[in-house]
Amino acid sequence: MELVLIDSLSLVSPETSADDLCAVVKPLSHQHCMLCGTQNLLGLHLQFFSTADQQVWARAKGSIHQQGYQGILHGGFLSALLDSGMCQALFQQNIEAVTADMSIRYLHEVPLNSDILIKGKIISSRYPLYKVEGELYVAGQLVVKSSARFMAKGFGKK
Repeated sequence: MELVLIDSLSLVSPETSADDLCAVVKPLSHQHCMLCGTQNLLGLHLQFFSTADQQVWARAKGSIHQQGYQGILHGGFLSALLDSGMCQALFQQNIEAVTADMSIRYLHEVPLNSDILIKGKIISSRYPLYKVEGELYVAGQLVVKSSARFMAKGFGKK
């Protein structure tokens, strides 16, 4: 998995090597996530890796099961990939948070069966809010980008 990720990552971040990657550890409360959970039978089982510059990366592959218009991946599926990448950037810093709001910019259609590279990074951190950005790449081209605010999980509970 790491070598394939490095091959994809080298298209957008050529200075990254396999030695630079470290697996992101998910909290136990996230093991059934439909995108990255290891305990979700129908999930995608995405595995995220962090780099020295505190960014996280993963690979995903779309299929007909995530189709919107014929031959094109559904925008909701792409937004879920972005949300997952941004959440993993927080996990990489041992932060558990939920999406408060998210803005997405679709730059290009993403064909079915595309190999997608997911990127997430924290922009600012001021408890209980975190500003995070996500990007999706296909063949080295930025196809979708997002910015979001996350709120610390459980904040405000009585």
